[in-house]
Amino acid sequence: MFFVTGFGLSLTEGPTMPLNFEPRPGSAVDEGNGIVITAPRVLPASPPEDPTYTEYQYLFHVHGERVDGLGLFGSDEIQGRSGMPERKFTLDLSRDWVLKSALSFKESIGNTDGDFTFLQGLAQGLIMANMDEGSSKYSIRYVAVTTYEALARCGITPIPVDSDSVESGIVLAEARVPARIG
Repeated sequence: MFFVTGFGLSLTEGPTMPLNFEPRPGSAVDEGNGIVITAPRVLPASPPEDPTYTEYQYLFHVHGERVDGLGLFGSDEIQGRSGMPERKFTLDLSRDWVLKSALSFKESIGNTDGDFTFLQGLAQGLIMANMDEGSSKYSIRYVAVTTYEALARCGITPIPVDSDSVESGIVLAEARVPARIG
């Protein structure tokens, strides 16, 4: 069972439909736009990055053709939540090169959504590509974040969102896989 939360999506009309990903085994799929994001290759970050970071490498397929990819950093931590431990994976979309790569993909597929709306939809896909069944020990939460400063540096205007503040940041997408009991 999956619980997925999207935040403040503002949809615009255009030749492509707004991004709408669903989790599938080993990927996230947007059937309306023919986009598949494969589950990422996950590696420890290489120097000079913080060795506690994780590197995620995603591949993007459109109508069965591999067309692009995206690499980004994230973190992994165990937290206590309501008396139950939870493993939280955070995807960091606040690096300029990550945002520019995402916008390049947007342009390559001809998506006409606003940049921030597209970024939210893509973040939803990245999160869902990671989703798998929960552990019997703890639930798993995936969160994709960016910052106002990063968006400004890349010329992206955020729309108001109903999201939790993450160290002065913006939660673009979030999903949770509950623990399996028994």
